[in-house]
Amino acid sequence: MSDSNFGRQLIDRLDGWVNNLAAPLMPLRVVPEGDKYLRLEFRLHIPHAVMVGKLVRAVSGTRAALALADLGYVAECGALLRMVSDFCTEVSAIAEMLNRGGEPPRAVRDFVNQYFAPKARTPEEYAAAERTRYVSRNELMKAESRMAEGTDVNGEHLRIVHDFLNMTYDAYVHGAYETTMELFDRTTGAFAMHGHPDEGKRQEFLEAVFLKLHEVVVAIELTAAVTAHADVFSEVREARHAMDASEPWKRSGVEGSA
Repeated sequence: MSDSNFGRQLIDRLDGWVNNLAAPLMPLRVVPEGDKYLRLEFRLHIPHAVMVGKLVRAVSGTRAALALADLGYVAECGALLRMVSDFCTEVSAIAEMLNRGGEPPRAVRDFVNQYFAPKARTPEEYAAAERTRYVSRNELMKAESRMAEGTDVNGEHLRIVHDFLNMTYDAYVHGAYETTMELFDRTTGAFAMHGHPDEGKRQEFLEAVFLKLHEVVVAIELTAAVTAHADVFSEVREARHAMDASEPWKRSGVEGSA
């Protein structure tokens, strides 16, 4: 089996793992929204629910990024991968809090509370509401340094690399100059806005999807660990070890939890 096929098959397994982690939170609660609409929400507003919610988006985003890479929509693929990275950071921060126990860091506690805070439903309601200072990604990323304590991982170096990767993918989110130039097709002398025709460029972003997949797998593994879901934890950990021994993950030097 090629490493590409391994990566695709692994992506196909993500849905089942996340739905198994979500099972203890089911069924969802149906909440009336005015006289005409209904809204679904988790019955329990707890950190476990936030982790599952973020994993749902991470897996959906990874699948979409893979489809975009296959079609040659490389800039859009990069933008989605930036979102997926944020979701994984959020999951890791909550996992670190639950694993450590004791008084939770204020940033993580506030993040969990803000996740469930009701949103304004009209422009007038939004204009009248007090502005909320949302927890920043940099605050949540401090959990990675705490997780590195007592290990062989250099937490400060990890932070620098993570910041650099986020900066790189931010360029796709904000339509930076270089991301537009990346879409120029020199063979036609025109911009490729219907999918990049260069197979090498598509392969580059396909590899980026697989590398980001490692973050998603680690986030699922951490969630299974702190929610005591032994079956999912065992399967995901085995899959991650297989990733660590395969390309492109082995070449990149990415590392997950032990």
